[in-house]
Amino acid sequence: MTLATVEIQAVAQFQLNLHITEQSESAAYYEIDSTDDVFGTLYRVWGGEKGINLLGTFYQSLDGFWISQPCCTTQRASWATDGQAINAILTA
Repeated sequence: MTLATVEIQAVAQFQLNLHITEQSESAAYYEIDSTDDVFGTLYRVWGGEKGINLLGTFYQSLDGFWISQPCCTTQRASWATDGQAINAILTA
């Protein structure tokens, strides 16, 4: 390998690491809290720079699946884990 090839690979790796760091920081601006409801616990996902925007809600149904509903939509989806439900809300 030539020196130019090594430098190109080093720059590409640096850019990739920077991109991953930026993505993690933008995804880190959310909080989850819960409230008791007559049907069980309702989890709320809050986001935004100050964490004041309601992004969506999710709960565990009687059959064990997690149901997510992002805000501003009537669309609901069923998930095997709570993490999948949270990701569905964050990516909506």
